Amino acid sequence: MPSKRLLKAVLPLLTVMYSLAVYSQTKQITGSIKDSKGAGIVGASVVIKGSKGGTTTNSEGIFRLAVPEATKALTVSAVGFTTIDVDVSTMTAVEVKLEESNTSLNEVVVVGYGTAKRRDITGSVASVSAKEFNRGQINSPEQLLQGKVPGLQITNSSGQPGGLAVVKIRGNNSIRSGNTPLYVVDGIALDGRTPRPGFTSNSVGTSPPSDPLTFINPNEISDIQVLKDASASAIYGARGANGVVLITTKKGAMGAGKVDVNANVGISDEMRKIDVLDAGGYKAAIAQYNAPNTDSGANVNAFDKIIRNNAYTQNYSLALSGGNDNGKYRASFFMGNQDGIILKTNLKKYVANFNGQYKFWDKRISLDFSATAANVAEKIAPISQDAGSNGNLISLALIWNPTLTLYNKDGTYNQTNQSGQANPLALSDAYNDKTNTTTLLGNFSAGYKFADWLEYRFLYGVNYGVGDRNTEIQGWIKRIGGDAPDNGLAYTANGKLFSQTITHTLNFNKEIAQDLSLNAVVGYEYWKTNFSNNNQYVYGFNYNLTEQSRTGIHYYDNMQDGKQANLRSSAFKDPTVELQSTFARAILNFHDKYSLTGTIRSDGSSKFGKSNKYGWFPSVAAAWTISNEDFMKDNGIVDNLKLRVGYGETGNQEFTADAAQTVYRYTSNGSLQTVHFGNDKLKWETVKAINAGIDFTLLKGRIWGTIDYFNKKTTDPIILTPVAQPTGLGGTLFYNYSGAFVKNYGVEFSLGADIISGKDFTWSANGNITFLKNRFDYPPAGNTPFLLTGALHGQGTSGAYAQAIAHNQPINVYYLPIFQGFDKDGIGTYKNSGIPEFVADPNPKSFMGFSTDLRYKKWNLNLGAHGQFGYKIYNNTAMSVLNISNIIGGRNIASGLVTTSESPANPITTSTRFLENGSYLKLHNASLRYAFGDVSKIKNLNVTFSVNNVFVISNYKGFDPEVNVDKALNGIPSLAIDYIGYPTQRTFLLGLSFSL
Repeated sequence: MPSKRLLKAVLPLLTVMYSLAVYSQTKQITGSIKDSKGAGIVGASVVIKGSKGGTTTNSEGIFRLAVPEATKALTVSAVGFTTIDVDVSTMTAVEVKLEESNTSLNEVVVVGYGTAKRRDITGSVASVSAKEFNRGQINSPEQLLQGKVPGLQITNSSGQPGGLAVVKIRGNNSIRSGNTPLYVVDGIALDGRTPRPGFTSNSVGTSPPSDPLTFINPNEISDIQVLKDASASAIYGARGANGVVLITTKKGAMGAGKVDVNANVGISDEMRKIDVLDAGGYKAAIAQYNAPNTDSGANVNAFDKIIRNNAYTQNYSLALSGGNDNGKYRASFFMGNQDGIILKTNLKKYVANFNGQYKFWDKRISLDFSATAANVAEKIAPISQDAGSNGNLISLALIWNPTLTLYNKDGTYNQTNQSGQANPLALSDAYNDKTNTTTLLGNFSAGYKFADWLEYRFLYGVNYGVGDRNTEIQGWIKRIGGDAPDNGLAYTANGKLFSQTITHTLNFNKEIAQDLSLNAVVGYEYWKTNFSNNNQYVYGFNYNLTEQSRTGIHYYDNMQDGKQANLRSSAFKDPTVELQSTFARAILNFHDKYSLTGTIRSDGSSKFGKSNKYGWFPSVAAAWTISNEDFMKDNGIVDNLKLRVGYGETGNQEFTADAAQTVYRYTSNGSLQTVHFGNDKLKWETVKAINAGIDFTLLKGRIWGTIDYFNKKTTDPIILTPVAQPTGLGGTLFYNYSGAFVKNYGVEFSLGADIISGKDFTWSANGNITFLKNRFDYPPAGNTPFLLTGALHGQGTSGAYAQAIAHNQPINVYYLPIFQGFDKDGIGTYKNSGIPEFVADPNPKSFMGFSTDLRYKKWNLNLGAHGQFGYKIYNNTAMSVLNISNIIGGRNIASGLVTTSESPANPITTSTRFLENGSYLKLHNASLRYAFGDVSKIKNLNVTFSVNNVFVISNYKGFDPEVNVDKALNGIPSLAIDYIGYPTQRTFLLGLSFSL
């Protein structure tokens, strides 16, 4: 009896000891994961079935994994392939072949406040994963997408590192409000602004804006979804009018801790130059035009002197990740330092990311968090969008007399010359401009699963940013005019941005009947944002007034040293903007053939008048997966064929926060002045849009594509109009112009193919093209401009403009006198005595993107291109900087002018003469990679050589036809006007990446 009791007591212990003994013994499993063509699958997941251990495959599809001796099976999965279990009970080496899943229709994608299977998507949603992103030197997330998505138009408005990228989805929705899409990072909608202060001076003009997304580390983005139509973006209501870009960052993966390392270094030069006369051509031009002899005997290329000989770039990224079924983590750090090709320009940034996803209580409770901390520092040159020719570094270098030395014999700058212009090198030396912006983007979310199909989630997010700017023009610089002649100026500023998001959602995802599933979400959201700025400006210093007596002391560090009578301080704080919303979405799928999506959102915004605080934004869309019908089965050609159609309404509140309020300001003499009157009836601009599309995949996934037709109409556009005050003085008022509308319509095509799919050689290609038209209509119809815009700057352009908003015309139509040539005296002649007419369209009729990927064994070549066609650019640079009258004043001119019959006496006149064909095709990225694979303990070792902005094919005579300098007039944005902007940089990078 005692022996039996002893046996019962000892038996469990023996069992545990035996199990521990068995599992303490491990074996090494090696293997390869390949697709149906025999090519290795990169990043496939290999997990011990029923356990937490796992790994991923390298660039050749190879893995190594230590497993307990008793392990029976491994679970192998990869995006786009069917998951399988592999028996390893009797083997230590395996070769696994995965079958492509049904065109990834079961892949889960982010759609706003939740996820959905791709098969259930009824709207126009484009997905771009990390492996499809553009490569090379990437400073902001938009650059990852250039040329990748039909309907998405991305224009780099400046070549300066960190310069603003102008992004539009399916055209211009508004004539006044912002046309930039809403960016949502890991569920947090961004404000869209940056706390980096601006700078404006009469001497050097207005500094161009920076990109508000530069603080994001592109290496940490896993995928981006672009919601293009209203049926997809209506869930974002008042902020979804311009489309939505959903950015998802990388998260930890199951398996042991993993370290990813990326590093690259490189140099940059200018992609393209503007042709001006060299010393010989300049001398010949003096003789040709019988101009005053300003030949000084030298041979100088001033533009080359303001270009860096070695503009270095270096980027380093380190990420640590890992986790198991109950918790995953990822931490990363990025450091980038990019010199601009122009002297004293630079972008430096440090970004740290940390996120985690954890589950508790039998995975019913989830806690997720994510934090990004970034510091972005810029050095900026005096290259503005509205300065005169003497206040812009680029124009000064272009028009410098090529026979005139830049230095005196004693080594000082030559600041006395017959042209009366400033020395470009002197201006570069005397001008110092630095900005520093710190951003924190963080969120915390908690969820509770009542059941596998019902989950509540709470999310709190914050976007906090502070920025400062220190600028000076030292007093020894001569001849730049404006507010800094001979005594210097200094400017300091601070900006702050703070926004918060609170979201409650309840997600339902279940098969509610046989072959009928419902994916639904209801929620409440509160969003609040504040923006403020304060600055000080002073001129009149008593040191650094001669080049020889310069000190190392900066004016902006000693504002009190400026003449206090000239001190100007100002501050502003935008009214707090609050948005509270309720929303709901339901996606029904029947038999994997028919899908129906309905969305409704109610937004209340503090921006609007008390009579129109709230708006409703509905949408409905349906899809028919024709390929799942019985008559389409076993056809051998069509894998997937889906027809989509949808309608939705979204709102636009992207305009000044105080538009509905009466705003006053005190003038310099202490009197109170009305800035604009309030309008209690101010309401949303509303975009009503329809979309019809087809998605298809053919020949077992070898060919895929989409076709979409869209038609958008923006009603109740908001404008600022003059009104009379009771005192008889003029004032302005924001109001909705009833009956007016903006219309955008067009067609998008995308097509991709695996052209060759072999074991050693593969070749794939993707292309897309969008055809787009837009127009503006207003009652009563007329032939005169409704609003003017496109302000021009430089010599001879006082009060000049180039564009208009007009009835039955494209947005920003060119409104110009028609140039008819030169008369016998070389003087320009114009149609109808120079009366302006609607003459050309600045909106591209089509834009496209193309990429191709070729792999031969361990070599991989990737090319990316984009282009725009069928539009005109106004060359404000040719008109007012490089005109022929310069030759009389001792300045350089464009080389092409000497072959015309134009006289130097011809007055500078705004006209169609300066309209140029803007069509272009640019190879924006080329990269060549060699995959070494695993080398000792180093895994997935790759070496990559890449080039950004390789070349552009275009007849345009400026630096780059991809241009959009901000030439707004009276708050109305312009389009496709070029004025001595920062040249486009071509960057060569050599990179190394590996894992540990």
